[in-house]
Amino acid sequence: MNKILVTEPEYFPEDAISIFKKIGTVVNKRLSRKQLLNEIKDVDILVVRIETLVDKVVLKDAKRLKVIASATTGIDHIDVAEAEKRGIKIINLQGTHSLPTAEYTFALILALVRRIPWAFESMKENKWERYKFFGREVRGRILGIVGLGKIGGRVANYAAAFGMKVIAHDPYVTAENAKELNVELTSLENVLKKSDIITIHSMLTKVTENMIDYKELQMMKRDAFLINVARGKIVNEKALVRALKNGIIAGAALDVYSIEPIESGNELVKYAKENDNLLLTPHIAASTQESIRNAAIYVAERVKEITKN
Repeated sequence: MNKILVTEPEYFPEDAISIFKKIGTVVNKRLSRKQLLNEIKDVDILVVRIETLVDKVVLKDAKRLKVIASATTGIDHIDVAEAEKRGIKIINLQGTHSLPTAEYTFALILALVRRIPWAFESMKENKWERYKFFGREVRGRILGIVGLGKIGGRVANYAAAFGMKVIAHDPYVTAENAKELNVELTSLENVLKKSDIITIHSMLTKVTENMIDYKELQMMKRDAFLINVARGKIVNEKALVRALKNGIIAGAALDVYSIEPIESGNELVKYAKENDNLLLTPHIAASTQESIRNAAIYVAERVKEITKN
């Protein structure tokens, strides 16, 4: 009988757990790092999300582990090379979170350019400061998309509905595919220089880590905005704070960070407390009731299929 360890139970409703129960004994609980290292020794199937780091230290003791199932699109929280070396199969979402993440991207764009969070904070203090919160329209603006995959493609569709022109950089997308989305494919440098708003949807790789550094931020228009819902390490956070302080760009909205959860004393949080052009949210772009349930069931069914075969 397989032992299945689910480390983030809040993200796996009972209908997903019931599928796991058909193929093994389920342990469904949050664990400290120390508890995980102790528990992993006799686990056959590990079910996680992004908060569980599955590195070499964990895998070293995972003598029975056959499958790691992550209900996420990105898998940079897993040491893929080490898992493959040990013959461990990895399951992830393959882009099934594209709809909620694309919707959330536009929520951040509109919240940022219309200054909604800061207007709300003002109202909570019983103030009526309409003159302080003049926003900008997105119609007629240029949206630059970095990473034109499933999420980026949906964002491009939403942008068209808002009357925006869309340009994009993605070395893995053909000009024909971009044309179908009514998107002009161009270089990263052109996206940075020409866009009024830039959204990032790339996977985190050795190539994309720190892809947006101070040099790249300096290429942007001084009244442009940057949105990152992909992975935190794609944008150099220290460089972003420096660019905001120096007025290099107009503002930014982040849902992802180089270290999650954010550590005490984080520069981004400190800057956001004192300024009204940086919007931060706790990695919730894909966190809708529908998407969490669908993701959990998807990975459960994939695990069931693999164990059957």
